[in-house]
Amino acid sequence: MVGAAGVLMNTDTNSQRFYGGKEIAHGSKHDGDVLPFHRDDILSLDITADRKTVVTGQVGNKPSVHVWSAENAEKVGQFELPAGSRGISACSISPCARYVATVDLHNDHRITIYNIVRQKQLLHMNGGTDKILDVAWSRRADDLRFGAVSPKTITFFHPADVTKRLKQPGVMGRTTQSTNLTSMAFDEEGWCYSGGENGQIHVWNDACQVVKAIKAHSAAITGITACEGKLISGGKDKRIAIITAEGGNFKLEKFIDFSSSFPKALDFFRGNLLVGLRNGSIAEFKDVLKTDSPAENVVMKSHFEGEIWGLELVPDQNKVITCADDNQIMVFDYETKSFDRKGTVSGHKSADKEKLKKATSSSMSAYPENQ
Repeated sequence: MVGAAGVLMNTDTNSQRFYGGKEIAHGSKHDGDVLPFHRDDILSLDITADRKTVVTGQVGNKPSVHVWSAENAEKVGQFELPAGSRGISACSISPCARYVATVDLHNDHRITIYNIVRQKQLLHMNGGTDKILDVAWSRRADDLRFGAVSPKTITFFHPADVTKRLKQPGVMGRTTQSTNLTSMAFDEEGWCYSGGENGQIHVWNDACQVVKAIKAHSAAITGITACEGKLISGGKDKRIAIITAEGGNFKLEKFIDFSSSFPKALDFFRGNLLVGLRNGSIAEFKDVLKTDSPAENVVMKSHFEGEIWGLELVPDQNKVITCADDNQIMVFDYETKSFDRKGTVSGHKSADKEKLKKATSSSMSAYPENQ
């Protein structure tokens, strides 16, 4: 996702298609008619296990949620949250692709369930005063449980089970080390996993209790996914842990280390691993389980902090130069559709917006050396 457009990228042909990105009448992006695509920045994204359907949620006073096809970038459905929602901080689509769960940035961090097929809202309730960081459906067949995690708590919801309470708080237990939570995921067996700031992965059973804690990282866990018998986590230690997870048994297979940044988003499908890094890069590892040192293929580089303030074309060299709040100048080749090189605006760690704006007011005829 980028800005208000969903991006479908073919890494074999280095080509892209887009959901949205249409021309509309000039006006405020916060107001106006409801459009069949996003009109403001996308904050959250999820995709079904078969990689056919995507759900995206945007920022805004009355943020819209869109469900669209990953095969042709066509809209499947959409709905809008009430005024005051401020934005969709996290979203998840059920394995059956019938339901979407969202959490917003309202003071009460409201949770909404929407039936895509019937185009009907099924649930809208307060989630609590703490910001909800992640939401996820169970991947187990015919299991419509989902969970939501905030820094201090994890809550499980049973919307289709009349014998249980609608929601049930998770219980850590006295033997589990207390820590803030960062992320969560379910696997196909129904186990739930949460990542902690202490580098531990917590394993939750159907009774909403922690049955095991796995020390996977030496720093906070920043992303987690579980599928195809693998539990995969990323942390601020700039490392990915790949763990075999079957029948409640866990065995570390390997670590993958990064030098430049740490993982923020993970996806695993048919032996291939996709990693979104904090520095704006996306790395791909094909057949990651078949070698001790899988090859890293960086499929995209981008800015990663704030807004892009300037863009300059160098036509005789087929280059595009951009600068942004992340204090970076980046050069791309629009003929080969590839990243070329990057530099920094100043030696400061944080960018000065006024300097960036002034830099973009004059023509740039050269681009920086590699760093």
